[in-house]
Amino acid sequence: MFSRFLKTLIGILLIPIAIGTGKAFYVLISDVSLISNVFRLLERGVLLYLLFHVIVIRPVYIYVLGHELVHVLATWICGGKVVSFSVAPSGGNVVTSKTNFFIELSPYFVPIYTILLGPVFLLLRATGQEVPFMTAIFIFLVGVTLAFHFVMTSEVLRMQQPDIVKSGLVFSLVLIFVGNLVIVMAVFCPIFDGLSFVSFIKASASNSAEIYRLLYDKGTELYNEMAGFVSSRTA
Repeated sequence: MFSRFLKTLIGILLIPIAIGTGKAFYVLISDVSLISNVFRLLERGVLLYLLFHVIVIRPVYIYVLGHELVHVLATWICGGKVVSFSVAPSGGNVVTSKTNFFIELSPYFVPIYTILLGPVFLLLRATGQEVPFMTAIFIFLVGVTLAFHFVMTSEVLRMQQPDIVKSGLVFSLVLIFVGNLVIVMAVFCPIFDGLSFVSFIKASASNSAEIYRLLYDKGTELYNEMAGFVSSRTA
């Protein structure tokens, strides 16, 4: 109970970072030409998945598989062991030797299928298997997989997920929001000219620091006003 309260408090304190990161993401993405062929390919990939999701089928099993695989990878990264692993259309479950907020929440901000595209296409090039329009296909599939990740994750977040409950709602949502923006920017930077991941991190840090400074100034001003009021009442 105390741990959940502490994470909620930390989540509230981290909200300025979420706002600062969101602002940096918006500003940098706005600088990308919306009429570029790259953006059009990405947009068509997103549109195709949305149509598939609404008209054809919701690929729940594929999402659950990727979700549980990210739990597994996060566990290994943190030095833990996987005790059991199961996946079904109705849901999945991974039992691990250890857990923490990174292991619990990473599937919600790591678009595993988008990340796997990179090694696949690098392998094709390394083996000399040049596919016609390879770059265009890659960018198109990035759009498809990112749309898949965001749509399915948003649907899952509407339900009461044990991972979210355990880590605390506010803390989880802040971490998921920031994590998604960071991962998406890391994916976009090699694709779009003019985007810099380092610039994004610096802008996010600068924006967040400015918000914290404004909150501190407002808090100090409010404290001084209250102190002055109390002093005048007791005089």
